[in-house]
Amino acid sequence: MFFYSRHKDLQIRTFKAARSALKEFPREVTPDIMFFWSPDPRLREKVDDWSTGGFLTIPLILADPDDPVSFVSLLRDYTFSRDLFYETTPVRGERFFGRRKLLQSLKDDIQNQRVTGLYGLRKAGKTSVLTELAEVLESPTSIVVLRDLESLPSPPDDPIPELIRDLRLDILDQLRSRQLRTKELGSLAADASMTDFKRALQKILRGNADDGVRVVLMLDEIEYLTPSDRIDVQEGDMTSVAQFLGILRSLVQENSNFTFVLSGLTSAITESGRLFGRPNPLFSWAKSNFVSPFERYEADELALSVGRRMGIGISEGALEALYEATGGHAYLYRHLASNVVLRLPLDVFHRQMDRVDVLKALEDWRLVIAGHMQEMVNHVRRYYPDEAFLLEVLETNNDDFAAFADELPSALGHLLSLGLVERRGQQFELTPVLQFL
Repeated sequence: MFFYSRHKDLQIRTFKAARSALKEFPREVTPDIMFFWSPDPRLREKVDDWSTGGFLTIPLILADPDDPVSFVSLLRDYTFSRDLFYETTPVRGERFFGRRKLLQSLKDDIQNQRVTGLYGLRKAGKTSVLTELAEVLESPTSIVVLRDLESLPSPPDDPIPELIRDLRLDILDQLRSRQLRTKELGSLAADASMTDFKRALQKILRGNADDGVRVVLMLDEIEYLTPSDRIDVQEGDMTSVAQFLGILRSLVQENSNFTFVLSGLTSAITESGRLFGRPNPLFSWAKSNFVSPFERYEADELALSVGRRMGIGISEGALEALYEATGGHAYLYRHLASNVVLRLPLDVFHRQMDRVDVLKALEDWRLVIAGHMQEMVNHVRRYYPDEAFLLEVLETNNDDFAAFADELPSALGHLLSLGLVERRGQQFELTPVLQFL
């Protein structure tokens, strides 16, 4: 898209209007780049400031307007300066790669009112999947509330009263924005009990059902409700968590227009038979899904697509080296690719990432990433004690691993699903995530 503004004092509202116009164009228009021209002497400074990491605005200021190479150089200088591999926030839309089968499975679960849990290592992409899923589901009649539980107090402090208050306000905001019925939730007291919350939400669901309204709750970082290092998850004194999950299950069973999704590191909240001294209401009832590492073809798709948007060609050898070093773990894969990109020259018209570039970056990258990887493994040891034991056996005495794994088949399944262990014929090995800790 090329955008012209005649104003000598360019305002950000004009820039925002241009971006809004871009969204209305056919998909053939490049979605994340815009060329901008204005007689404003501060044009470059302004558009550089207003651009974001995921959207690039290039000011049409050429060193020599009569020289075509000037335009190519301008394009090179801006596209080559971006690092689109490095991401610190959940990705969505054009920046979301892979996981299509998982995304479709979750969508089917919600449409068929099946409660599901989404589990994976830290930075495996769980929140990105939920964010993309929320966008896919969003409609005038679909209310999707995504709540991160990390900010809540954790057991033995009771997190449920604050969670109920937050969910009430979030649902109210969504209902009001659609001019839907809100009376029962709106009049609910700030210190309402779980039963009061259930009754109010029940009336809202039934009152809006005729208009086709559906409510989906997504609770992310669910492990903060089950911190096994602070409280006994099976028999500890925190019955409100089990009671709250029981209320959510009851709402699903009694209303065809409500369901919920849980997401986090630990699957104990749906797979443990008991939860805080009570029968677990989600045991053998909620479905478990795991965010595994990328398949090779998914990782290649990410690298090639992102590389093209940065003007970088990536050879088959480089793709193979990226995958071998990271095992396809989403965060590690992006982080390594980002480190390789930083080493590529900028003063050329064609940038190429080859296997040798990846191998040269590996040693320094492993030093940088070691702390993050150790943190991921520590979280596994914190929430998956049986799995942590199997990892220790595999690290110290591979010959005994099969015997212990036979006694702990569920734990072995988790390690395979989390991408920490891989099967090689009849043997098991640590994946690259663990091999160079």
